[in-house]
Amino acid sequence: MCMARVDGKAVIIPNGATRVLVCVDDLRDEEPGGRWYNPYQPRAVRFESVLQLLNGMEELYNDLSFPQPAFCCRSWRQGEEARDRCRKRKKEVKRYMSDEVFKEKRGEKATFVVQVQFRQNATWQGTVTWAEKNETRHFRSTLELIRLMDESLSPEREEPVKTAT
Repeated sequence: MCMARVDGKAVIIPNGATRVLVCVDDLRDEEPGGRWYNPYQPRAVRFESVLQLLNGMEELYNDLSFPQPAFCCRSWRQGEEARDRCRKRKKEVKRYMSDEVFKEKRGEKATFVVQVQFRQNATWQGTVTWAEKNETRHFRSTLELIRLMDESLSPEREEPVKTAT
């Protein structure tokens, strides 16, 4: 269990609440699509782009209020709605799935387990595990996370054949 402060009150956040299973099922114009799972979401969340994936995960972290954001994101919207977007937290953190989802579900192209540990300097820090290869890498930014995932989705680049001249 982790402790977080929300509106001056201590809140207990379950371990693994920020762990997300990303199942990439297809690539359209090099843009991944698929679904992601988190035990604190009622069902799989579909995505058709990296932006949809990241926005959905960010919304989850904002709902949990964990990892705590270092600052509130700017918005084009005005007034209370914009200020409340990063402050609101779900009143109750409810578990909908067991951790078995991380063992049972797989993507058709690739599967990743993303664990965001911090949201500092306007980005994420944590680890990503490429399930098919059982390789774990640390990332220091959301861009680095995207690059690691993209690298695993790219077809193996063959070395050009060298010819004698």
